[in-house]
Amino acid sequence: MPVVRRQELEPYVEFYALWAEDADEDEPGESPEPAEAELLEVRERRLCFRSGGHTHHASFTAEVWDQEPPADEREIWESSADTQWYCRSGEMALWSYGGPSEPVVELGRPDTLWRVRAYVSGQERVRELAQQEVPAGVERVLVQFWPVCRGGDR
Repeated sequence: MPVVRRQELEPYVEFYALWAEDADEDEPGESPEPAEAELLEVRERRLCFRSGGHTHHASFTAEVWDQEPPADEREIWESSADTQWYCRSGEMALWSYGGPSEPVVELGRPDTLWRVRAYVSGQERVRELAQQEVPAGVERVLVQFWPVCRGGDR
């Protein structure tokens, strides 16, 4: 079962906040408060990620699968979490307080409820480094998506 699509991005994270919205949102809503307790959670149609650093460039990998992928059991990951998230357009934009990151993540299937699994490493290290500089690639995030059902199937 191979991965269908894989994208690597370097979103700019500000004030510990990184979230995803459907890319066709006409106007983004108010910026959510940074996630504190959970690595990954859905709040008001947003997929919110907890970040370890105040201001930095994260290494963000998005994988789209056609069915549930095997768990990534590499020892590099410090934390993982999963949830479900609905995306109307089939494209996801990553946001922080400064605005959206480019390019969008191509999920490839509109009107779909996705199962989402996230892994993270480097949060403690980026917390330390971000107090004195704007580090890049220290915090690493892997997010896997696979479809639960299409809109008409729910």
